[in-house]
Amino acid sequence: MPHWADWEMRAVTRMDVQSWIRSLVEKGVGAAAIKRAYNLTSSIMRAAVDDDVIALSPCRRIDLPQIAVKPPQWFTTDQAQSILDELPAPWQTMCLLGVYTGLRWGELSGLHRHRIDQRRSRLFVVEVNTKRGIKEYPKSSRSRREVPLPAHVLEALERHIYRLDRDAVVFTTVTKGRAGRLLDDGNWRRQTWWPAIEKAHYFDDDGEQQLVPHYPPHSMRHTCASWLVQKGVSLYEVQHLLGHESFQTTQRYAHLQPDAHKAVLGAWERMETPLTIAA
Repeated sequence: MPHWADWEMRAVTRMDVQSWIRSLVEKGVGAAAIKRAYNLTSSIMRAAVDDDVIALSPCRRIDLPQIAVKPPQWFTTDQAQSILDELPAPWQTMCLLGVYTGLRWGELSGLHRHRIDQRRSRLFVVEVNTKRGIKEYPKSSRSRREVPLPAHVLEALERHIYRLDRDAVVFTTVTKGRAGRLLDDGNWRRQTWWPAIEKAHYFDDDGEQQLVPHYPPHSMRHTCASWLVQKGVSLYEVQHLLGHESFQTTQRYAHLQPDAHKAVLGAWERMETPLTIAA
């Protein structure tokens, strides 16, 4: 809106779009924000073409700034345990489930009791909690999936759900007078997650007490993937467990594989006459 509000759609050229992107870069707008703005503009233009408002979309072959791929933020077992220890009881179960299943926030806070198969130790990701309430389908087709539950996680979950009705949402608000409502991401972070993070400590390799990294709740999902990859679970399996639409998303964890550089090191070791320098 700030840029295109007074433009006629048919007046917008490809160069106009490219100039707009360039101006956003010069203003210091982040690459991810620029991509979101461009994608929205592009989808509007495609709809205009479909509706015969314009003949051709100006959003063609536009150069966008590269988004720096950040390594996933994940907790060590000591860090994760210290966070659990600082959380109140119902949220301990929720976060234990988050770490061992890698569910997204909306999937975790939208989980219904009847989606838990206690006999087979599985849960099914179907409903999702959003700002507009419960949706009956997840983020993408790959997101609708079956997730295995370790025995100790299922045991904790069973203690939490045994009094719940079959169709009840598993994790809801617990505040007196407001109990049983759908969780709000912002409120839960502010009232539950960040206070626990700020109080949680762990001991590093030198025996020094350290504060736990100030990572958001989504890091439980990264933690799940990171631990599994480090234990030798294939990226293909992790992709399906987390419901990633693109394999490229899962490849962020490739450097954590135990044999990530095994082939390279093996090749150097097989060299007959390696280069040397004098001691």
